[in-house]
Amino acid sequence: MTTQLNPLRTLIVDDSKDECVLLCAELRDSDTLKVIGFVHDGMEALAYMRGTDQFKKREIFPYPELLLLDFQMPRCDGINLLRKLRHQIFRPRVILWSSTLEQVDVPLALQLGADLVCEKPFGRSELLEIVERFRANLIGRKFAGFGREMAEPAHVGV
Repeated sequence: MTTQLNPLRTLIVDDSKDECVLLCAELRDSDTLKVIGFVHDGMEALAYMRGTDQFKKREIFPYPELLLLDFQMPRCDGINLLRKLRHQIFRPRVILWSSTLEQVDVPLALQLGADLVCEKPFGRSELLEIVERFRANLIGRKFAGFGREMAEPAHVGV
């Protein structure tokens, strides 16, 4: 028996507009993720998740289930966004990635709530591999009898 899950509502958080457009295009046909939008730093991501500023209408800006979060961004980087999200009762899952993974304090990122820390993918096949590995971890981490996913972190790439 296979587990069928709905696509995860995904918000891309990356300061590169070109990278956001490319990720949207690469994920357009994904059965696993549904890109609901993109923002360009952690402060915009917080406004989106809180439904403030230009993101007030939830029917237009639905709450994300997953963040594809870049590590290096101006104003509020990936680690600082994780710090701000850490104490929220409801928060999206997070894939934190970087093209300079050696600069990421991986244990800290996992402690702050990243579900997956990895190198930024360089192509569609790497991106889909990361997404599928993340999805498989979600399916495999259920509390017995409760149907809730555990927040046990996974780490890839170091």
